[in-house]
Amino acid sequence: MKSLLIVLFVAVSSFTTFGQDTGTMNATYEGYSNGIYSFTDDEGEIVEFNNVTNEVSSKYDLTSQKFVGRQFSITFTVDSELDEDDEEIQVSTIVDLLMPE
Repeated sequence: MKSLLIVLFVAVSSFTTFGQDTGTMNATYEGYSNGIYSFTDDEGEIVEFNNVTNEVSSKYDLTSQKFVGRQFSITFTVDSELDEDDEEIQVSTIVDLLMPE
C-alpha cells in the first residue's frame, strides 16, 4: 500500500508540472499596459508577460514608468492552461528580475 501511494504521488506530481517551461533572457523594459508587462529582447522582438511574483513586485514596481528603458535579466515560467472554452493558452510569469550593474 505504501509503495502504491508513492507511485501515485510521483505520477500526480509529474502531471501537475507538465506544461511548465522555465527560461531566462535579457531584455529592455518597455512598460505595463492592460495587465501585460512588455520587454524588448536583444533581437528586437517584443516579449510580453502576464504576471510577476510577489517577490519581483516588492523589488521593482513595474506598473510605474520608473524602469522603462532599463535592461533586465529575466527568469520566467510559461504554463499551459485551459481557458473557459477549453482552449490552451500560455501564461507567462516573471519569477526573478535583476538589473545588471
